[in-house]
Amino acid sequence: MCRKKFRDSLSMFLNNLSIKNKIFLFCAVILLISLSVFAFLTINISNQAIVDKAVKNAGRELALIDRSLLNLTNNAENYVRILSINNRLQTQLARIENQQLGSIDNLELEKTLSTASSNVVEPITHIAAASVISSKGDLFDIGYVDNTSIRQYFGGDVINTIKEKKTPCWLGLMKIQFKTGGEEDVFAIAKPIIGFDTGHYLGTVVLYMKEKDLALMYLDNIINQNDKFYIIDENKRIISTQDKHELYQAFDEKKYLGDYRLEDISDIQSIISSIDNIQTLITVRGFEKLNWKIISVTPLDEITYENKNITRLIVVFGIICLIFAFAASYILSYRISKPILKLVKIMREIQSGNMKLRANFTARDEIGMLGAGFNNLMDKINELLEQIYTDQKLKRESEFKLLQSQIKPHFLYNTIETIISFIKLDLKDKAMTAAKNLAGFYRISLSKGDDIITIEDEIRLIENYLAIQKLRYVEYLDYSVEADEEILQFRIPKLTLQPLVENSIYHGLKQKSGKGMLKIKGYFEDGTVKIEVFDDGVGMDEESIARVLDRSANAQKKSDFGVYSVDSRIKLLYGELYGISIESRVGEYTKVTVTIPAVRE
Repeated sequence: MCRKKFRDSLSMFLNNLSIKNKIFLFCAVILLISLSVFAFLTINISNQAIVDKAVKNAGRELALIDRSLLNLTNNAENYVRILSINNRLQTQLARIENQQLGSIDNLELEKTLSTASSNVVEPITHIAAASVISSKGDLFDIGYVDNTSIRQYFGGDVINTIKEKKTPCWLGLMKIQFKTGGEEDVFAIAKPIIGFDTGHYLGTVVLYMKEKDLALMYLDNIINQNDKFYIIDENKRIISTQDKHELYQAFDEKKYLGDYRLEDISDIQSIISSIDNIQTLITVRGFEKLNWKIISVTPLDEITYENKNITRLIVVFGIICLIFAFAASYILSYRISKPILKLVKIMREIQSGNMKLRANFTARDEIGMLGAGFNNLMDKINELLEQIYTDQKLKRESEFKLLQSQIKPHFLYNTIETIISFIKLDLKDKAMTAAKNLAGFYRISLSKGDDIITIEDEIRLIENYLAIQKLRYVEYLDYSVEADEEILQFRIPKLTLQPLVENSIYHGLKQKSGKGMLKIKGYFEDGTVKIEVFDDGVGMDEESIARVLDRSANAQKKSDFGVYSVDSRIKLLYGELYGISIESRVGEYTKVTVTIPAVRE
């Protein structure tokens, strides 16, 4: 309802505008839409180009981090291999296995471990400390590691896994404490120590690589303040990031990836996700060596920040262009509308009755052609007025012929003969009935010269006509007449139904073997009055129907009330939308439907 009201108000507003303002408004709207679309597309294409570039940069950054991480882990594994094959360390561990060490010898072992690991522990490398676990489970350390803080990480199952693997084994992120106080988040790399001489398992060497040193690989690549990097293990646990409070926590896939899951994202793939209502670029790369994933998180508003200056420039430039375009469209609308307004003035004078006035435009453009066309139109209108006068004259003559044809000599003659026959046969009642119906028929058909009568009178007229015909053709004619009460006071051209009924009797029922039925039915439908004349006579084919309604086929016929004359008369009075239609089937029926407007006056 509100939408329709808005459309009606808008339509009324536009209709009330002058042509000058319409042209200006149209041009202004087109320009505004065009520039807006151009600005929108330019800004979006520019933003998309920046985002695409950021995606490529993020992929390259993660590739660099991947290579650095590979070098770092390879170095750590090399360090742990070096320690595992140290001759002095293996000798001390063999003595422990043979139970040849005392408490003093433990200090010797720690000294040996310290000497052996001095080349791989900080400050030379990223290794924070080292530990050795003997085959009997004794724990020795270097770097002042508090053994109680790490013993929990090296249970029997873990040691067995390390022994079976025999290659450097990454035990993940863990928190270690130092005897001097403080703690550190480290990655533990362990390798079993196998004796050169015996091939027996002598113990396990463990190096602790600091997480903060690993994080330097991506911290150095951070360009924007809110950029984030995550390294997560195969259990989706965060093992490295800027914010150390997030370490050891599960990576929030719902927050960062939305409907995606890490398993769904192939290697080096980027997605755009909404994080805290901020569009964010998420890029994921797998670190196959340890089955880790490296994830970068970059807010798009930081990526597209530089593009905002371009957006401002486009908006300012667009406003300037709009101002000039509005001015140009106003001048153009004025130039176009001026001669049209002049033509409107001439038309108003013609409306006042000066039909001889003409436009005088010297221009040869479309406006000049419009003026010439207007002059030709006025000349044609004058010709049409004269033609209308002629047509009206012919119409009056046709009405005169109609009045003449209302009293058909052959119908009157046949009816009088019928009455005489009834009298001779001493059928006085039938003779009286025929005479009354004949009088009623002509009383209505004359109707003081009125050409338009009520449907009620037309029905009475046709009932009189059918009553007479029933007396004449009792052996093959039955009829019924029905008309809805609501249509009786509507108007109809006089003698519309009589030619149709006559046609049904003589060309439908009389040609049929046996008795036939003629039905007349009138009703109201969709603002019009419809009257059907139905007979179950011999019917007609499509070609016959077309011939009955064809103007050229009826042009040479005498002026009588045929089906075509009724159709032409209705169309002349009410327009081409009205008239008659014929539906028929050979050997079964014919139905002629009269359609006229529902008018009372």
